[in-house]
Amino acid sequence: MTQPPQTPWGRRIEKIIENIWEPLDLIGQKLLGSLWRTFYESVQDAIALSLLLQIPSLIGKVIIGKEFSSYDVCLAENALGSSRYACFIIVTSDFLLWVVLAGRILGRFIVDFKSLWSNNRGNNNDPP
Repeated sequence: MTQPPQTPWGRRIEKIIENIWEPLDLIGQKLLGSLWRTFYESVQDAIALSLLLQIPSLIGKVIIGKEFSSYDVCLAENALGSSRYACFIIVTSDFLLWVVLAGRILGRFIVDFKSLWSNNRGNNNDPP
């Protein structure tokens, strides 16, 4: 459990987030039911992973002074320069973000589907 905020600004921000989250949570539960938890966990994963994997891109912008968006841009760099290899690393990390996100979302979907399938089969009282 997290500690409550100690500063007045921290308490205000926590109250604002609670005022936003409570109705959003109720709407999500009513619209999506048991899938709501999976949905918001997937969104949290996407936000966290995108922030973490933007670090190489930020380093490229700050240290090298260039923004790398695709492998085409990497190939235009000098073959002997370090910026070419940094570009490959940055573009690959951005690609891996989507691979990890897709894997986590697919994994959650499969787990939820299996639990829904087993609950449906267990609650079915009709003869075969």
